[in-house]
Amino acid sequence: MMSENEQIRYQRQLILPRFGEEAQQKLKKARVFVAGAGGLGGPVCYYLAAAGIGHLVVCDRDKVELSNLNRQILHGTKDIGEAKADSAYRTLSNLNPDITIKTHNITIDDITIAELANGADIMVDCLDNIATRHVLNWYSVRTGTPLVHAGIDGWHAQLALLIPQKTPCIKCLFGEAKDTTEPKPVLGVVPGIVGTMQALLTIKHLIGDHSGGNGLMYFDAGSLQWTRISIERNKACTVCGSNN
Repeated sequence: MMSENEQIRYQRQLILPRFGEEAQQKLKKARVFVAGAGGLGGPVCYYLAAAGIGHLVVCDRDKVELSNLNRQILHGTKDIGEAKADSAYRTLSNLNPDITIKTHNITIDDITIAELANGADIMVDCLDNIATRHVLNWYSVRTGTPLVHAGIDGWHAQLALLIPQKTPCIKCLFGEAKDTTEPKPVLGVVPGIVGTMQALLTIKHLIGDHSGGNGLMYFDAGSLQWTRISIERNKACTVCGSNN
């Protein structure tokens, strides 16, 4: 049963067609792991917490810097120098104190991922580097945990819901691509838009609404256009291929 506070807090989504109390209970029982509390992670965490995700786990090893603040809305000027994990916890707890929020200030690697994402119903990739994405991807494929991926490159972005054994994995999409050391240009509103879409895909998946989540979606912020591209698994993929 939902408490009186929950009835009031989630009133506007409870009256949504195809939503209602059954969907809200699914969100309340859900566990979501968000990798990254930056430009993408901010809107993802905000809207998942606001929607009533029962268990939200967030990991980011960095500290807040002044140059983050054109796009990273979990943090403010007074938080400069603080661990993003701590700033995120304070912000999200203030937004919704009725859910369980755990934040971690550690590196996501082949060892830590097993604890961070343990029991997660879905993971959200809000990272800015390919190497750590491959860590998430490996765990996703090995455990069958769905992964909502997004990436930003200037005015352009991509977004996809990746479901092990049903869709391509990160390795299929990126291949042997490598990270660069150059700072990536970004206008803050672009990860804001795409991160919000990641939150929407996550919520829809958790409540069992799988409409509209197929393929890879490209966003061109310059022309304000979304393009959906059909993607297929690479049967020879070294992570999700049939021989692995």
